[in-house]
Amino acid sequence: MATADEIRGQIEESRTSLRGALEASDAGTWEQALAGDEWTPRQAAEHVIGTERVYAGRVADAMLGKAPARPDLTLADPQAALAALEAAVEDANRVIRYVEDRDLSKTAGESSSIQATLESMATHAAEHAAQISGS
Repeated sequence: MATADEIRGQIEESRTSLRGALEASDAGTWEQALAGDEWTPRQAAEHVIGTERVYAGRVADAMLGKAPARPDLTLADPQAALAALEAAVEDANRVIRYVEDRDLSKTAGESSSIQATLESMATHAAEHAAQISGS
């Protein structure tokens, strides 16, 4: 079983991939769905960045903490997405930094554990980074 620190490391690796995909995005194709994809890079970015706070909220609820506010996101271009990502990461980290190994088995959400929620957080950003970059 992974430790809380190891999972946080996986989350940061995934976020690094997402940052890279956003930095490499072309503002000229921000509103164009890639071949075989239903979402535009903008839609994928709005979804994945917004979900950072959703995952953090589940963890906060499980630990009886305060969930971060979830603002509506309309990201006009990749630079706006990068700024929104940094704000979401800051909010999410305020919650997940307090998770210790003994907390991982606590229930988060309807039927998931904190560990499963954090692991989903890690894979989610990486999946959408690949989608945004067209890989």
